[in-house]
Amino acid sequence: MRRVEMAAGLEKQIMRHAWMEVSRKRPLTAEMLKRYENDLVWDEVSQNREIEWTSEMVLRWKDKLNWRLFSKCAHGQAVTAQGIEELAHLWDWKSLTANPNVKMTNELVQKFVTKWDWSAMAWRSWEEYDARDFYAHFIERIPVTAFDGSKLQYALRQQEVELLWQRMNEQ
Repeated sequence: MRRVEMAAGLEKQIMRHAWMEVSRKRPLTAEMLKRYENDLVWDEVSQNREIEWTSEMVLRWKDKLNWRLFSKCAHGQAVTAQGIEELAHLWDWKSLTANPNVKMTNELVQKFVTKWDWSAMAWRSWEEYDARDFYAHFIERIPVTAFDGSKLQYALRQQEVELLWQRMNEQ
């Protein structure tokens, strides 16, 4: 009897891990989410970077998603300016601020200026953005303690180096 109980427990554990991996790593469709809604592990689904989320899908499963995890990993339509606005009441804003898939623009930042986590904002990647322009518009929001040594500070320095070098070569 003991061996049968162990086998049953092992099978259950294997199945649980299989559902966890499918939930997190497979390109699940809306139909799959619907069909297997009660089998999927929603903390894992919330981190799945293979799902092409639409606002409609997000709203349908908003009560199942782990919003801290989803906000950190969301991509595609969900994190466009329109998607962010449609889901504004659901986001975990600290995690969303750190999400590299969110394309920050001054307009988007201004629209939700009171919601962003400004310490996290200083530590985002600034490779795709004009850090000097952002700094000019929003520096009063960044806590001094978050700025020192941040990616924003580094990006500002690098942009300044490039400007200086350009000026030196123009002469």
